[in-house]
Amino acid sequence: MSYLKNSTILFVILLLSTPTNGHGPSRQKVSESIEINASSDEVWKIVSDFNNFNWNKSVEKISVSSNDVGAERTIFFKSGESIKQKLEKIDESKMMVNWRIIETDNKVLPVNSYSAKIFVKPSDNKTKVVYKSGFYRGFMGNDPPSELNDENSKKKVKIFIVENLNGLKKIIEKN
Repeated sequence: MSYLKNSTILFVILLLSTPTNGHGPSRQKVSESIEINASSDEVWKIVSDFNNFNWNKSVEKISVSSNDVGAERTIFFKSGESIKQKLEKIDESKMMVNWRIIETDNKVLPVNSYSAKIFVKPSDNKTKVVYKSGFYRGFMGNDPPSELNDENSKKKVKIFIVENLNGLKKIIEKN
């Protein structure tokens, strides 16, 4: 009887101490910034206009329902993919815009539950633009394919953000 009891206790201890991989993905974050040689008001005018998103050279066109909170825009890329975003918040006093992706083509951005914020900050006759995003990888289950794993999802998001910031800088500094 004692042997059976000790075996059961040992089994339970081993079962509880065995690592498992059943927790799923963890939230990823990407944050990038750029300095633009222009006033923060000039930069804010472009960043806060949800109707306009010509910052990214890969974008062919956009379709927007309005420029109000709750508005949706679809970004169509030259490659044929698209992303649909929803405007969550515009804070004039903080110069901050917040949106989330409600539909995405995984070839462009392999993400789930993606949200982003852009902050426009005055900085010595220049402007610093900070673009922050949080998301889960493109595949929410365990053992994702390589194109939908954490590493690739982060890489694609970083490329997208850097292209947007560089495009914004180019548009504003050209004026």
